[in-house]
Amino acid sequence: MTTAIIEIRGLTYDYPDGTSALAEVHLRVDTNERIAIVGANGAGKSTLLRHIAGLVPSRGCVLVEGCDPSRRKNPMDIGRVGLVFQDPDDQLFCTTVGEDVAFGPRNQRLADNVVAERMRRALADVGLGGLERRVPHHLSLGQKKRVAIAAVLAMSPRVLALDEPTGHLDPRGRREIAELLAAIGGTQIVATHDFDLARRLCNRAVVMKDGRIVAEGSCSDVLADAGLMARADLV
Repeated sequence: MTTAIIEIRGLTYDYPDGTSALAEVHLRVDTNERIAIVGANGAGKSTLLRHIAGLVPSRGCVLVEGCDPSRRKNPMDIGRVGLVFQDPDDQLFCTTVGEDVAFGPRNQRLADNVVAERMRRALADVGLGGLERRVPHHLSLGQKKRVAIAAVLAMSPRVLALDEPTGHLDPRGRREIAELLAAIGGTQIVATHDFDLARRLCNRAVVMKDGRIVAEGSCSDVLADAGLMARADLV
């Protein structure tokens, strides 16, 4: 029997100007499931990820392992859901790669030796071992995206949420990120326009339009439904 790690019921959110961003979203994600969230720009994908990560107070119910992610009770709740932003420059702000990756574990108040080991292991896991002293903004886009993933992995998240992880990468870069995420495994929620990534990585696809989930099912079936893709403004 599968166990839900994320349960969302009746999630609604309006922007400060009153525009509806999410409307009555219901979603269940099982442990170790990998889900692609697809939809046109403005469909609500990024906003949904931010609610799952606890960055936005919710109307409705959002639970990660039975807890509201926006109400952190102790330092280890930081990073329960690791959110990787679409633009790594929005996530990387320290003077070295190592400092960026160590930032999260330090905020979890881990011992210095544990922080250092988490940092080294996370960089090794994304294929960037030895780059601890590099300046993040001197790296290629693909490398920056890997550092951003490492910064989240270093916090040992229970859920990895990624916003357009292959955006603006060339074909080789997209393939490498897909292979990396497949190797990482665990529970992953991926907001993406990259259908090749979705097919390769995810077992389920969720289609959003105008802040609502309009369809979900196996990736192969959902992404092959030409009529559905047209209705969701994805073709």
